[in-house]
Amino acid sequence: MEKQDIYSIGQAAKLCDVSSHTLRYYEKIKLLPNISKNAVGNRIYQQKDINLIHFIKRAQRMQFSLDEIKQLIVLDQSASMPKPEARQLVKNKLDKISESLHDLQLLKTDLSNLLQACQCSNEKEKCPILEGIKNDEN
Repeated sequence: MEKQDIYSIGQAAKLCDVSSHTLRYYEKIKLLPNISKNAVGNRIYQQKDINLIHFIKRAQRMQFSLDEIKQLIVLDQSASMPKPEARQLVKNKLDKISESLHDLQLLKTDLSNLLQACQCSNEKEKCPILEGIKNDEN
């Protein structure tokens, strides 16, 4: 799609790889500012809106919640230097990711142990995987 000055909701959705419903939702929850409308009431997206939608999608890929993205947008539009606040948001996100990675490593170890127990068991024994999940012993 070639760059232009204004976009319909369908064009904006396609350009940003989201649904029209998502764009209306972003507007409803004030993630996007009120989008201009033409004489017949159709939404008109400008390049600044497209840029903001791309920002939102990138922040979502970085695992920021919609509330956190709202904070980032406010910081981005702030007249003051937002570095400390933005840095704290990213530090909090990194802490959560580190915790998730730790939890995933524990899960990987548990599942590996269950799989190993299953491979070493004979056909007449109860399934070590199912028993391990029931008993939470691993």
